[in-house]
Amino acid sequence: MKQLPSWLNKAWKKKAVIFRTLVQIIVFIGAVFLPVGIFHMICPMGGIATLTRFISQGLYIPKTSIANLIILGVVLFITIIAGPVFCGWICPLGSIQDWIRSLSIKLKIKRLTVPKRLNTVLSFLRFGILFFVIYVTTKSLSLLFMRIDPYYALTHFWTGEVFPLSLLILALTLITSFFIDRPWCRWFCPLGAVLSVLGKISIFKIKKPSSKCISCGLCNKACPVGLFPEKKDIDIRCIRCGLCTPACPKKVRTNKSNYLVGLISAIILVIVFFTVSSFTEKTFGVKAKGEISMNTTIHEASHNLGISEKEILEKLGLPETFATGTKLIDIEDQYEDITWTYIKETLKF
Repeated sequence: MKQLPSWLNKAWKKKAVIFRTLVQIIVFIGAVFLPVGIFHMICPMGGIATLTRFISQGLYIPKTSIANLIILGVVLFITIIAGPVFCGWICPLGSIQDWIRSLSIKLKIKRLTVPKRLNTVLSFLRFGILFFVIYVTTKSLSLLFMRIDPYYALTHFWTGEVFPLSLLILALTLITSFFIDRPWCRWFCPLGAVLSVLGKISIFKIKKPSSKCISCGLCNKACPVGLFPEKKDIDIRCIRCGLCTPACPKKVRTNKSNYLVGLISAIILVIVFFTVSSFTEKTFGVKAKGEISMNTTIHEASHNLGISEKEILEKLGLPETFATGTKLIDIEDQYEDITWTYIKETLKF
């Protein structure tokens, strides 16, 4: 195969980075502007949280739906095919850690090198957090992980729906990202734990950038999770960002398949993300009649529907002392049989 001209090779490298950043920005903006209730229903981690109850009882935990399982299923399928592309291209929390990393490099902030053995030990924390999330969710039948989840805090910190502890964890994650590559992804993310295992057995493997590798180390510097692509073919912590490919010097024949597989997989995930979001918004979101949505409070619903708060409480079977400032979607946290679907059917909007 003939080597690419230097100018074309340089253009390819720039476009490769730009395409990935563009995908990250699109998904990030989409996640930030999703209504709180809709966000809960399309989060892949919510799919893992509700899966245990769905298998055993055929029911979802509060604030989740079939959309969670659809998103989770697609993410897992793509991971089996191409590895954890969701982590490397889609996840908003991963994206902002990457952007902070780039900023710290430009500011010439010294990056900290975590000893290999310590890094390996810390990476197992993800699996402990995963089992903890599954355990507490099974026991409580609610999204308790939301209380500490920086992913949710990042995309909804402005709504007033975020718990202080999750904001603190988010702040610590972002600050640490100035000195260490993707700390949350490498050591704490429960979804990343699942995807990393599937990535190890994925059909498409990450291989050395070239059979003529000259060990220049540029791919190592480009890796956002501190791996060394030049030294081994695959690592369980690889997030399939594909950045090791365009980092390869122009005189080396680079295998572009690593990047292209990630790009195609990311595009598929973006399409699914927005398609399911749109479907969920139309199915569960704001309706024309009375402008009632899952984030509407009982008090607001009373005004919009033209009926008293007492009548709404009676129809839903809630006590008279129930707080009417509660959002409709949050009622299910206290009464799991009063789901969003049940509320819509009962109040007829």
